[in-house]
Amino acid sequence: MTTTIIPAAAGYYGLWPADNGRGYGRSPIVAWQVTTDGDSDVTLTEPVIEGSTGPEIAAILCPDGTVNEADGGDWFEAVGDWVRQRAPR
Repeated sequence: MTTTIIPAAAGYYGLWPADNGRGYGRSPIVAWQVTTDGDSDVTLTEPVIEGSTGPEIAAILCPDGTVNEADGGDWFEAVGDWVRQRAPR
């Protein structure tokens, strides 16, 4: 397996729900870590955020304001929509 780090374009942020269940935290995505198998097929692409020892990223805020969930693949039109859908109940 091979890992390559690719610089990220400006405007992408990693998001995670706030510990208190109100709102969210965010950090700029500074790069993408791309892992390939021996045949050069991409097997995993992960965002790299500032202070990478922080929380696990739950979603990605895109420059156009939409939100893409990191694991589920669900898309939301805005951060507020994502927060309302994923807020603890």
